[in-house]
Amino acid sequence: MNDIQIVVYNILQWVIIFICLPLFIPLVLIQSKRKQTFFKRLGFQNIQKNYQKPVWIHALSVGEVLAAFPIIEAMRKKWPDKAIVFSASTLSGYEMAQNIRNQVNDIIYYPYDFIFSVQWMTKKVNPSVFVLVESDIWPNFLTYLYRKKIPSILLNARLSKESYQGYKLLQWFMKPTLHTFRGICAQSKIQKCRFETFDIDSSKILVSGNVKFDQNRHQLSQDAIQALKKQLGLTKSTPVIVAGSTHPGEETILIEIFSELAKQYSHLKMIIVPRDPSRAKEVLTICTSHHLPAMLYSQQKLFEKILIVDQMGILGKLYALATIAFVGGSMVAEGGHNPLEPASVAKPVVFGTDMHDFPEVSKRLVAEGAAFQVKDSKELSHIIRLLLENTNLAKQCGEIGLRIVKHSQGAVHQSILFMENVI
Repeated sequence: MNDIQIVVYNILQWVIIFICLPLFIPLVLIQSKRKQTFFKRLGFQNIQKNYQKPVWIHALSVGEVLAAFPIIEAMRKKWPDKAIVFSASTLSGYEMAQNIRNQVNDIIYYPYDFIFSVQWMTKKVNPSVFVLVESDIWPNFLTYLYRKKIPSILLNARLSKESYQGYKLLQWFMKPTLHTFRGICAQSKIQKCRFETFDIDSSKILVSGNVKFDQNRHQLSQDAIQALKKQLGLTKSTPVIVAGSTHPGEETILIEIFSELAKQYSHLKMIIVPRDPSRAKEVLTICTSHHLPAMLYSQQKLFEKILIVDQMGILGKLYALATIAFVGGSMVAEGGHNPLEPASVAKPVVFGTDMHDFPEVSKRLVAEGAAFQVKDSKELSHIIRLLLENTNLAKQCGEIGLRIVKHSQGAVHQSILFMENVI
């Protein structure tokens, strides 16, 4: 961005902040998530000093952080002596990143796109290169790196339909911002075409594939699955619905469906994993209001009907227990969550109509017979019942999903090769 664009962008930024200030201050004071992250994202956070010129890798929230895991693992193997600083924007993303603390030199919060925050944190980290995973593109930050001659790379790049349209409306700011990237690894040809509409040289863009196909490479052994089942009181034949990354509104739908199905399938159980673990007690209350026995995962007891998970980082292994997997954020307007997690452990997948965060993946899974997309609770109930009754169909769906995942891996390898000329 040139000087005029930067000045205009920052003036508009502060005008919006001034207008929204009466609403934003209560959010910071009331919401615990905001209170924990606000000052750190302004730049008031300490970083480790026992390394020099690290690679700075950034991922927005939980989904992007999970996508970054195999990239970091591959980087550690390729460049074992290179320091890595990892950042996330959200509290949940930061907490998820703790799972890789032994593979990185430090974990920090990504700064707000205020020029003083950007400059302060960049000077503290002093990176040799910045690697952005998937999204979270901000003009001040990327322009400052560009002017300091710190190369930036965008991996697993995608522009959702909504983001693409927004970028086109704001292209006076976003076009030069996108041009600051030294290279872009796009998830698909469609995504490459979207970036090219901003006049980015096609030689800077590689179609590497989606790294989320690679993030579930380490499957649980059968012994580990049986041990987990024993821990939860599940037998080999117990039918289990695992509802992952659910949002408000979805749990009520699932619990009502389960209440009806349990009358026919007496041994049926359900595991609900809210996207926000702090909502677990809220979900527990919904179960109680429907007169269904339920308990929290943290109680570490055998559950009778419904288990509600109140911690992060275990959804992947819980999908391995599923007879049927429901992917949340899809029956409400949240864009859906990663359907490859259950597909990678050979489970039939069901999700709602809103999968705009995973458009190509979800369409492929449905088209090839690995997943079902439902428009309402009636259809959801019908598909769950169908899969419970037709075990051969459920098995076939799972096998197709696993095959799709295995045949689509390799994006991490392509991304590492692409980075060799920059690192």
